[in-house]
Amino acid sequence: MDDIGAAYDAAAALWRTGPERMYARLSEAMADHAPVDLEGARVLDAGAGTEVAGEALRRRGAGSVVAVDLAHGMLPRPPALSAVGDLTRLPFPDRAFDLAAAGFSLNHFEDPMAAMVELRRVAGALLATVFAPEWDHPCKEAIEAVLARDGFEPPAWYRTFKAGSTWELGAAGLEQFARAAGYDRAEARIADVATGMDTPADLVDWRFGMAHTAPYVAALPPDVRARVRREAEEAVAGLPPLVVSMVVLAAA
Repeated sequence: MDDIGAAYDAAAALWRTGPERMYARLSEAMADHAPVDLEGARVLDAGAGTEVAGEALRRRGAGSVVAVDLAHGMLPRPPALSAVGDLTRLPFPDRAFDLAAAGFSLNHFEDPMAAMVELRRVAGALLATVFAPEWDHPCKEAIEAVLARDGFEPPAWYRTFKAGSTWELGAAGLEQFARAAGYDRAEARIADVATGMDTPADLVDWRFGMAHTAPYVAALPPDVRARVRREAEEAVAGLPPLVVSMVVLAAA
């Protein structure tokens, strides 16, 4: 997990110009399925990144939000409360929160059980999202092909992640994990979310800002980066808007 945290640290600047916009839309959709009353709720934003999930829940009435993430560079700045931490070893007492929100963080675990048990320890309810099985967008392959022509290779942590993590799980699989972690109620459903990222520039912002590509893109000389960006936008021209299919788990 150290490699993942370092990659997200290095990606923080480009993340805020691209992926954050997508995840903000997904977080708004996730917040619609909260399994507890959010008014005044104490929320843990687990694997918070730039805390778009916490912000969505705060807009719906959450009383306090604490963000925890492995990557210090991704975490929000004061006055928001935040902590660097591992979801399997959280620095909080039992039942410190009413709700743990894990927006696209459990999918970083090949087996999410330890994290889900730990989230249940610190919060009475869980709201989580992962990408739906088989969901994809053609711009991923097109943009990585452009980057590969200039020498890009996906880092080892990303290859491992893609080879076997809970992004493969469907709704039934997440429900089973939640019940095994000790939740009495667990319901998961598929939601299709229009992100509003529709233009070639939007799609390139998304992929260039991801943790596995952003460090490479940021290290390119400015003239090379500009050329590669032009080529990437040309490669995705005419592709469909970014609509994400995700699994939303609500457990308590």
